[in-house]
Amino acid sequence: MILEKATKSDVCRIFSQNENNLDRIVDFYRRLLSPNERNNLRQKIGHIREILSFSENIFSSQSVALIFLYFCLNGAATAWTLQRELHIPESTVYRALKKLRSLGVIYPALKVSKVRYSRGGPRPIVWAIVGASTEEISKALRLHFRSLSPKYCVAERLAQTILDRYLKNGREITYREILVFVKELKIPFEKYDIAELIAQYLNEIGIKVWR
Repeated sequence: MILEKATKSDVCRIFSQNENNLDRIVDFYRRLLSPNERNNLRQKIGHIREILSFSENIFSSQSVALIFLYFCLNGAATAWTLQRELHIPESTVYRALKKLRSLGVIYPALKVSKVRYSRGGPRPIVWAIVGASTEEISKALRLHFRSLSPKYCVAERLAQTILDRYLKNGREITYREILVFVKELKIPFEKYDIAELIAQYLNEIGIKVWR
């Protein structure tokens, strides 16, 4: 089967034939969502929307479907990361995680160490999808800690501003341009640190940063 051309009926057949074989079902979804360089951005977005629509029918919940596809794309995440990345309320995230765990789709991979001087309460958990790699779990842990950093949160917000204002029709920028942009702002952090974090963020989402 050519995954790039798989239809909803193909997905239905996978589910119906393998009701107790989550490994194969999840692997199918993950390959279906994997990047395809032959498709342009509009095709990729349309493809993901179609899969999301189908997943909503499967789970009877938009939030559960969205979080499931996030796991398919990234392998692992914490509840905090899901809230920030998908802009979903905390209570909704935890209900979705409970649902996916009850289905056997995800499992608790590890507990996150407490940040020094943090408030009490249970330790966060890195949840992983069936078949997630060690690197995906490690990446989810790094993203969790980075998102707790005020400096990183500022850099992420500024990176989004750069995307919205200056990179609507382009996929590259110079580090010097980033630094000039940051220096024009009044922020309570070292300008070079923020510029470096912005450059890292842009690289991670596929923007070329020339040094």
